[in-house]
Amino acid sequence: MVLDSTSPLYRAGGHYPLGPIPDREWIPFIQDRFQNSDKRISETEIRGICDHTGGHPFYTQHLCHAAWELCATGDSVTSETIGAAVDLLLDRETYAYSALWESLTPAQRRTLIGLASATEGAQVFGADFVRTYNLQSASTVQSAARTLLERDLIDRENGSFLILDRFFRLWIRRNAHRE
Repeated sequence: MVLDSTSPLYRAGGHYPLGPIPDREWIPFIQDRFQNSDKRISETEIRGICDHTGGHPFYTQHLCHAAWELCATGDSVTSETIGAAVDLLLDRETYAYSALWESLTPAQRRTLIGLASATEGAQVFGADFVRTYNLQSASTVQSAARTLLERDLIDRENGSFLILDRFFRLWIRRNAHRE
């Protein structure tokens, strides 16, 4: 609304992108919110949530809400609860993610599979990445990455690429075997 030049509120507010929040900051905040609803969540489970979301505020809050939704009053969130919450969120987004996936070229899909599967900081233009994810060449990855950047599906971070939507990344991991 404030970033779209065609909007009447363009530049009416400041732009402040939120990056990941460290686990240590999430722990007391999330525990307090669960406790206020007579539900409990341990540090271990909060760290598990942050592992899924990378500490990104939107995705962390979204996954916490799904876990809260699945946890009965008086109970504690378990790793099984978090797994079920991830399943719930991915099921809710399957239609949108499937439609998005179908709009991608095979090279773009394989690049995303690589980004979803590889460790952080992977050398996506390197021979190992190209070979592992059945891409023709580094230039194929460059072309795919350029388009994925333009479509705001990935971003650059610390000299590498990452999938912006943390749940889309999990969805790709879950569904990549179909490719």
